[in-house]
Amino acid sequence: MIIKNISIVLAGLMTLSTIVSGCEKEIQRPEVTEPLMPDLGPEGTEGTIGSAEVTRTTVFSAAANNEVFRIPSVITAKDGSILVFAEDRHESWRDKSYTDVVVKRSTDNGKTWSAAVSITGSLNAGDFAFMDPTPVLDENTGTIYLFCNRWNELNTDYTNNRAFMSKSTDHGATWSNPVDVTDQIVNAGMYCGGFGPGHGIMIKEGRYAGRLVLITRQNSATGSGNCYAIYSDDGGSSWSIGGAVSSGEAQIAEAGEDRLYINIRRGAARYSSFSLDGGASWSAAQQDVSLPSVDGGCQASVLGTGSNMVFYCGPESGAASDGHDNRYGLKLFRSATSGSGWTRSQVLYEMASGYSDMTLLQDGRMAIIFEAGDEKGFIKTSNRVPGWLRLDLMVLPAEITDYDYWFE
Repeated sequence: MIIKNISIVLAGLMTLSTIVSGCEKEIQRPEVTEPLMPDLGPEGTEGTIGSAEVTRTTVFSAAANNEVFRIPSVITAKDGSILVFAEDRHESWRDKSYTDVVVKRSTDNGKTWSAAVSITGSLNAGDFAFMDPTPVLDENTGTIYLFCNRWNELNTDYTNNRAFMSKSTDHGATWSNPVDVTDQIVNAGMYCGGFGPGHGIMIKEGRYAGRLVLITRQNSATGSGNCYAIYSDDGGSSWSIGGAVSSGEAQIAEAGEDRLYINIRRGAARYSSFSLDGGASWSAAQQDVSLPSVDGGCQASVLGTGSNMVFYCGPESGAASDGHDNRYGLKLFRSATSGSGWTRSQVLYEMASGYSDMTLLQDGRMAIIFEAGDEKGFIKTSNRVPGWLRLDLMVLPAEITDYDYWFE
């Protein structure tokens, strides 16, 4: 009987030990999955960038016959060439008019440019609008993939849209005939509302290094929809569709190891979202009130330059006038904390400015392509002169990405 009681006591002690041990495990904190942003101290305290160090040249310019170039995007090819893509709106400045995607190439860091090459012209006799040119570079092979969306000019219902892709294997000198990739990159029951616009990225850091990622807008037949990342882990041979996030013109940036950032135009405001799994899923989009609110809205661009450094560029805006809209005051913002806060900003161009895109050149300088004009806002009347809207390339010194530098 005594032995039996001892056994019961020992069993109880073992059970109590197990419970205590279990409790100890339960109160252990899980590993932090969100990157912790270091306290880096004040920015821009050791060096300054002068306005004279910033250059600006015109790549495309509106012609006398109502032809206008809009919606720019830019990438730096593996050989160092700069490629600027645009919508060539042949007959009107209006969206969804007769439009082709064109590209110009510079092999001397933007000093001179090739003639414009039409990538979609062979597929368009005037019935379509090829829009939202969005390139992504595979930095391993040098192959450039160019995505765009085709609208039916005569019937702009979403259900008529198709997504196309062209590619270049010679750093943008020549391009393949665009092919319809709608069924590969658009969810069943939805339709392609557009890409970006802007550039896609190849992830450089972390678990998803080498993945190609860009943003699409996908809509139902009634027009409601979301943004989705499409991505490739095999150098562009096949593409997958990631998770949904709020819809709007959106651009993506790498914002640190295993961290992607997108910035979304929603109405007049800016929204941001993050992904920790290479674009397969996204956090709920949150409004970023520290970035400019543009009445009527406007696309803006983002660029990751390594580690946690992210840049945002778009019009600061102001009041419209009777003859001009409110898109002006191109402003650059810098975040050293993956886009979670913006601690440096600078107006780069005070006159008319609209859609933009950014890239790093091989020598470390930053290039910004943007819609530009010479007045406080773009002309709203139909009486427009040649050059009323241009695509200008602004090049900033390499120190712009250095934490210790900012404008004087």
